[in-house]
Amino acid sequence: MVGYEDFKKDIFTLTKIDLNAYKEKQMKRRIETLISKNNITSYKDYVALIKKDADKFEQFVNFLTINVSEFYRNPEQWGILDKEVFPSLVQRFGKSLKIWSAACSRRALPLFRRNLRRNTLLRWAIHTRLQTKLSAR
Repeated sequence: MVGYEDFKKDIFTLTKIDLNAYKEKQMKRRIETLISKNNITSYKDYVALIKKDADKFEQFVNFLTINVSEFYRNPEQWGILDKEVFPSLVQRFGKSLKIWSAACSRRALPLFRRNLRRNTLLRWAIHTRLQTKLSAR
């Protein structure tokens, strides 16, 4: 399919997603799969479709992007823990809680533990035993 360079520029203008930051072969394959699922035969026609159809635009963005949790950098998430989650847990189970968190390959777990202790557990005087489950593939 020709026109990928212009497509990347159009997508950046529409979404602020820079397709140059991704492996071209993999990205083209994914995008071309979505384009063909929508019965479109060119990048240019697909751009025209997502410009005029909000649902197709949303489909494209959701298909293209990975929904990444930014819990550790998101103060409102800590606020929800502090104002809603932990008060409910303390009321239900007392101040001795076991908290399980999934392992992560990008040092998110140590950040989670540090932020959890610093931002919430100390405030509520909760005694915890944080556990991590590791599994090999």
